[in-house]
Amino acid sequence: MNVNNLNLGEHVKFDVKKRFGIITLNRQEKANALTLEMLKDLKKVIDHCQQAENIRGILLTGNGNSFTTGMDMRSIDASNHEMAFEYERIASEIAFSLFSGKPVICAINGKAMGDGVAYALCSDYRLAVKETYFQMPEIKTGIFPGAGTIVIMTRVLGIPWTKRILMFAEKIPAEKALEIGLIDHIVDSKEELMRVALEKARFLFTKNQVVLNGIKLCTNYLIDKSISKGYELEKQVLKDWIERGKKNDFIEQFREKIILL
Repeated sequence: MNVNNLNLGEHVKFDVKKRFGIITLNRQEKANALTLEMLKDLKKVIDHCQQAENIRGILLTGNGNSFTTGMDMRSIDASNHEMAFEYERIASEIAFSLFSGKPVICAINGKAMGDGVAYALCSDYRLAVKETYFQMPEIKTGIFPGAGTIVIMTRVLGIPWTKRILMFAEKIPAEKALEIGLIDHIVDSKEELMRVALEKARFLFTKNQVVLNGIKLCTNYLIDKSISKGYELEKQVLKDWIERGKKNDFIEQFREKIILL
């Protein structure tokens, strides 16, 4: 799909720099809270980035002082189960795509809550401005966290911190987030945030894409496999890198195989 034919709404902005798709959440007046329509636009542009041959990765960020505060509760009728299930389905598909697809850099420009935490966790490199904090407040209103948050959070942060964040709704400032591995880097300003994020994108887009995608998939999916099983799968990536053949088809086939294991 041509980028000009994406037909995104006003709340999701898209550009391409350094061979990375730059996706910006742009609903500043509502702290970039996500409506169902906004979520659909976000999935649409992420799918485009995953399929476009000229795009090698995704850089996800937001405008204003918030990355995103997650689902806009006022935009979803809680009694409309069909709407709620559709939101959760799309949110989960976005998380899965970020976790399983091309390299993702998350430039967190302010507070991240709910889906904002989930999408950050699914990214491969997370940097944030020093004013950032993270929180999963769902327990306060009796909402079960969705978008695969529990599965991914336990992999990234471990069981104790997952419980503290999800069961007690602990607010995690940037310094603590760096300490526990929720983010990788803290910057002083939004200008520095994008400068450093684009530097990381520049580094990644110049590297062998089979190797990059192979490392990401093996790292994300082999954590619970035996050493012998994991080693056999790693050898498949190495073999293709050495042969340098059919690389585009190989990554898709490898992704399907490793996800189904």
